[in-house]
Amino acid sequence: MKKIIRWKNKTAKKEHLSLLINNKKVDATDYNKDNNFEVGDYINHFKFGLGFVQNIINKSKIEVFFEDSERVMLQNWAKN
Repeated sequence: MKKIIRWKNKTAKKEHLSLLINNKKVDATDYNKDNNFEVGDYINHFKFGLGFVQNIINKSKIEVFFEDSERVMLQNWAKN
């Protein structure tokens, strides 16, 4: 079971993600819009780098926090 962490602000999220990247202590899944993700999943995106799912918007959209940005990404694309 994934441990869900709540952050006080964006800076705390960046620090957490940087710590994981620097220590190489994260098991990230390569991003693919056909996959299904859950809050707390770590994603490795070819352009944006390492991030984590911070919100499920609906069955086909997730909100991912990357070190330099927050992005809305697709999921379950093949199932729609």
